[in-house]
Amino acid sequence: MKKLILVLLALILVMTFVVACDNEDPPAQETTPTEDVNDTEDPVDTPDEPDEPQEEVAAATGEPVEIRAAWWGDTGRHELYGNIIDLFMEEFPHVTVVQEPTSWADYWDRLTVQAAGGNAPDFMGMHPQFAADYAERGVLLPLQPFVDDGTIDLSGWEQPVIDSGVITNELYMLSMGITYSSTFINVGLFNELGVEVPAFDWTWDDLMRIGLQVREAFDERGESFSWIYPDNSGALQLFRQWSRQNGRELYYPNGDIQFTVEDVYTWFTLWADLRELNLVPDAATTAEFFGATLEDSMFSREMTLGVSAPVNQFNLHVTTFPDKEIAIIRNPVAPGSPPGELVEGAHFAIAAAGTPERHLAAAQLMNFWLNTPEALAIFGLDQGVPGNLELSWAYLDILTPAQVLNVEFSDAISALPMAPAVFPPAGAGEINSLFELIAEEVRFGMRTPADAAQAFVDEANAIRAAN
Repeated sequence: MKKLILVLLALILVMTFVVACDNEDPPAQETTPTEDVNDTEDPVDTPDEPDEPQEEVAAATGEPVEIRAAWWGDTGRHELYGNIIDLFMEEFPHVTVVQEPTSWADYWDRLTVQAAGGNAPDFMGMHPQFAADYAERGVLLPLQPFVDDGTIDLSGWEQPVIDSGVITNELYMLSMGITYSSTFINVGLFNELGVEVPAFDWTWDDLMRIGLQVREAFDERGESFSWIYPDNSGALQLFRQWSRQNGRELYYPNGDIQFTVEDVYTWFTLWADLRELNLVPDAATTAEFFGATLEDSMFSREMTLGVSAPVNQFNLHVTTFPDKEIAIIRNPVAPGSPPGELVEGAHFAIAAAGTPERHLAAAQLMNFWLNTPEALAIFGLDQGVPGNLELSWAYLDILTPAQVLNVEFSDAISALPMAPAVFPPAGAGEINSLFELIAEEVRFGMRTPADAAQAFVDEANAIRAAN
């Protein structure tokens, strides 16, 4: 575990340094955000005087206040987070926390509407893929005043982890944990079908080859609505890993589009071939299960033998499906190519809308969640390795076997020679939605892969130009 933590921090430090160096000569459009500190050497440890509004916030301590807390996930996570919130309300009896959990897809759709109406949750989950958009629109509250007055204690945090929540030199969010994307496979079902179990480093060719074996085995059982893998053609983050395997990021450090029309065409064609061979679900089935909870997913119903997910969700899958034998492998790789993986992880943020009392209560919840042994003992590795390394003793001795496998997987991936990540710029959330939409149009035959590729690159460039 110590090795994992040290390696992860080293990787983040390299990423922070590279992004900072790339941004030494900023683009003409000064509002283009980045998650890393560019010109501020130590934005947290050398604080300025607290902002004037924070004095009003401090005076509100102890007054009854109600806040809303929102995150994405499934039933197991909702229960886990509810337990943390219950402990927080025991510690802060003047604060009532209204919980607003939902699925990943529904979360971002709802947050978009809430933010537009000035009604974003006081305490919310945030992701680097979309953070620049929300910070740019003034949806997120700067956290530095709460660090300055001691409401949020970052003394146990390494600077690179803190900097992962910095956008255009302002601290807007704190890391829930560090993780990687992976694939979970139903080993028991592979064995039951008499089909080769994919190797840890399985390739895109393996997906095709083993997928044909799975198709034959399911057809012999008369199970036409079961496949080896879901249709991930609309998953921009998986496309990003595939693109990194080909030596390209989604964006240049200045925010310009780096992927090409040929990249997108090849990607959409790959998935069209998989659909044609009936190795992944048809368009209607994919649409039906889009945004489904873990319990209702195709993986839970054994309609697919694998699912791509952040590795920190492995324990959740094992807990939800105790009768299944599940293993962790990499997302498909390209032999002889650079690793596509990158350090990932969700964050917590606070809504700028609201009263000083609500801001303070949300900051107190954030500090309790990420900086107390009681909360971390419950939180564990749900979102990856937590940021406060000085409190790792609170959960190290109580990790489940599944969480140990999580650590071992992360250890293996962290040892790979990964290229530094370029964090998504403003407009990235809109580009993500566009990718999902165009991928769906290809699945339903409304566009050819060639038309879709050109349209996506053209519209993505237009979105970046507007931002």
